[in-house]
Amino acid sequence: MKPGEEQAVCDLVTRVFNEYVASDYEEDGVEEFFRFANPDAMKERMQSSGFVLVAVQAETLVGMLEFCPPNTVALLFVSVRHHGIAKKLLAQSIDKACTLDPKLLNLIAHSSPYAVPIYQKMGFRSTGNAKTENGITYIPMELLLEHKNA
Repeated sequence: MKPGEEQAVCDLVTRVFNEYVASDYEEDGVEEFFRFANPDAMKERMQSSGFVLVAVQAETLVGMLEFCPPNTVALLFVSVRHHGIAKKLLAQSIDKACTLDPKLLNLIAHSSPYAVPIYQKMGFRSTGNAKTENGITYIPMELLLEHKNA
């Protein structure tokens, strides 16, 4: 993501979240999500060593992944399904994260119930039961990266 693209990226996140995820949350959970997933908050987070990768097809933004150090996939949203976009974004983020921290052993994600099968297809496994914090229900997940650093 280039500086100034935060709004377009958050517009994608909003569309996908509202279509697939929001119905699983109470109103306070939706509000909490958008306190995190908005252009100003994203811009502020990117001033650290985090990053956002985007996927574009035919000049249209179709996916994004936000990585927050030390090892968190904070947001992963794709508007075009079954094209391997999430998998490609994840692979690129692993490469970039491992460049930033060659000793990185794992990635974690707090998956929405909807996205659990998507994360599982990419090699993540659940590390606990569903939890709800500030109205957001998530399943803690982890992807081991030992093979990446061997």
